[in-house]
Amino acid sequence: MANLRDIFDRPFAGPEMRLKYEAALGEFLVTFNATENYMRFTAEEICKSLDQVELWKKHLASDDFSRQLKNLRLLILFEPFFLDTPFDRLEKLNITRNKLAHGHYDQDLFSDDFEIVGKKDRTRISIEEIKKATAEADDLWNELGSNLAHFWESQHGDHTG
Repeated sequence: MANLRDIFDRPFAGPEMRLKYEAALGEFLVTFNATENYMRFTAEEICKSLDQVELWKKHLASDDFSRQLKNLRLLILFEPFFLDTPFDRLEKLNITRNKLAHGHYDQDLFSDDFEIVGKKDRTRISIEEIKKATAEADDLWNELGSNLAHFWESQHGDHTG
């Protein structure tokens, strides 16, 4: 009985690349989720500052990332403290997240190359690109967190010392 190694006279790719992909994907998603939480918390804090907690709870809290981003764009019209929110970077990061979270990993049998297969297209992406997206998510998380801290201080004063 022949197996694929008998049919093809080439070495096969091992599972190591998939393991690297899974680790990079996991790290990216954890970091992305932290960024998303700070974006959501920003919208919630603006609603609180406008005395609109019920608006947040009943209509905005359960929205997905894209809708949360739109909500935040509208909310900052009433709270210009957050005008410098990096919306373009957040949108781009969400595109990457959707491809990675909803796509299927498809590795070339003969190399470490792989693609993410989505509903409509195939995207070639490297571990290095996933790591760059993770670093971008981390930068955005830090930026949003810093903005939130400064906003909170401006609302409540610094009572740390």
